[in-house]
Amino acid sequence: MKDFDFNQYYQNHEVDFAWLEKPSQHEFRWRCDDGSWRKSNRRVSSIETFRKSISRDNPTDIYFSTSSWLDPVNLPRLSDETRSHPILLNHLIVFDIDFSPLSLENLEQARITTLKLHNWIEENYDYELLSISFSGSKGFHLFYNDLDRTLFSIENPKERENTIKAERNKLLQEVLLAGFKVDPRITADTRRIIRLPDSIHGKTGLLCHRISLETLSMSINSWINQVPSFLGQLKIPKTAK
Repeated sequence: MKDFDFNQYYQNHEVDFAWLEKPSQHEFRWRCDDGSWRKSNRRVSSIETFRKSISRDNPTDIYFSTSSWLDPVNLPRLSDETRSHPILLNHLIVFDIDFSPLSLENLEQARITTLKLHNWIEENYDYELLSISFSGSKGFHLFYNDLDRTLFSIENPKERENTIKAERNKLLQEVLLAGFKVDPRITADTRRIIRLPDSIHGKTGLLCHRISLETLSMSINSWINQVPSFLGQLKIPKTAK
C-alpha cells in the first residue's frame, strides 16, 4: 500500500462533489499511509481546494462528514465545553450496509438488502435520494436529504443537534425493526464520517464510487469486475470462509 501514490492519483483524477449541495460545509478527514489521521484545515469547495488540502499527505482512505456545519474546519469535540456549540446546518440520512467478510455471495446479499431498503424508504418516507455508493469493499451506502427543515430551525444549537440525533435514532430503530441489516453506528450520529465517493479503499484498492439505481438493481456478478482496482487485481472469493 505504501508503494502506491494515492496523492498523485487524486491530483490527476477528479472527485465528484456535484451531488453535495455545499461541500464547503462538510468536514473532510483522511488516514495517511503511516496510519495517522488528518483533517482539512480549509473549506473544501472544489476539486482544487480538495487537492490542496491533501497535497502534503498520502491519504489511503478519505472520508467526509454526514453533517453540514456553519464552521466545519474548527469543529469542537463533543466533550469540549469551553467552546460554543457548533451550528448544525444539515444532516444527511445515511445507511451503511455491509455483509462481512468480503465475498461475492455477501456482496450480493448487501446489494439486495440495499435495494430493498431503498424501496422501503421510498414507500414510507418523504426523503430525497442523493446518492448510492459502492463502498469499495463489503457493501453500499445510501444518502438521502431530509426535505422537512423544521428541526433545523431550532434556535439553540445544542438542542437542535440533540433533537435531530433523537429523530435519526427513531428512524434507525424503525429500519432495524423492519429487518434491514444496517450499521447502527452511522445513521443517528451527527458527528459521523463516511467514505468519500470517488476515493480509493485503502485495504481492497477498489474504487468507492457512486452507482445508479439501475446498477444497484443488477446482480453483483454482472458489474463488479468492471470496478477499477488500484492495488493489484483483487480476487474476491465466491463464498465467505
